[in-house]
Amino acid sequence: MFRVLLADDNYEDRELLKLEIQRALGREEADLRFYEAASIKQAGEFLEAQSFDLMTLDIEFDRMNEGIDALPGIFENYPTLNIIIISGKLNKAEVSEQLFRFTKDNILKGKRWARHFDVLDKKDNKTEALQRAYSFAFKQKEASGNLRDLFLLAESYLEKDELDKCLEVYQKIQSLAPGELESNENINLFKRGVSLEQAIDYFRKGEKVIASLLLGHHLETRLKIFTRKMLGRSFPGLHDCLKELERSHRFSPFKRSLFQQVLRTRNKAIHSPTTISEEDFNMAVKDLKLLEAKI
Repeated sequence: MFRVLLADDNYEDRELLKLEIQRALGREEADLRFYEAASIKQAGEFLEAQSFDLMTLDIEFDRMNEGIDALPGIFENYPTLNIIIISGKLNKAEVSEQLFRFTKDNILKGKRWARHFDVLDKKDNKTEALQRAYSFAFKQKEASGNLRDLFLLAESYLEKDELDKCLEVYQKIQSLAPGELESNENINLFKRGVSLEQAIDYFRKGEKVIASLLLGHHLETRLKIFTRKMLGRSFPGLHDCLKELERSHRFSPFKRSLFQQVLRTRNKAIHSPTTISEEDFNMAVKDLKLLEAKI
């Protein structure tokens, strides 16, 4: 049995989704059960009453973005629910930017809980996304408790900057759920390291939020490396790094100004990613080069 909750106030769209799901999964799943919610309130009542393997959620109901506005609560209360966002008017980049306010940690740290999550246009061929969601739902049933604990463990290692241990945990997640997207992306990220070129490439491909977060992560890492080279050790917070550098009397006013400028760019990238421009990337490259010269 595979339970699907279709949350959409348009009857025809719900019927079309049912046909698409039956075409995508019918060969693998003989017992597809559909539940239809014509409002966010009704969707919430269904979620409270029973568990679902997949939820498709339209972003609009009686008002614009009502579906998106409901997502933080759904993410918090149903941490393993597989979700496909359906957008008829906004493009994927715009939807991703609106989702940033509660998914920003997931981009760099891996999802807090194990779930399949996609953003699709109503006109998209949904077969691949539906098949991934179906496959992941069954992997969840086999190992969801382990996956949930492992994601939390990986996050704790990341916060301590213990990247080797974090990488081991993500590899363990892959052994339990081969192809799981978030852990796989983070494995590749840790192995390659985060570079400005990588962040700029995401930016130019239109993935502005991801590009900004990668930029912020890269700048934070470089500032901590700079501090370690200057003082023989680094500190958890960048403001602590700056304070200790100033106390050392080995920090010229010019270098302090550069450090502060890179820190401002880092904060902008992390906290206001949709405001980052290509000029910010260019300035970061220039400021880092001057800061790290003749350490």
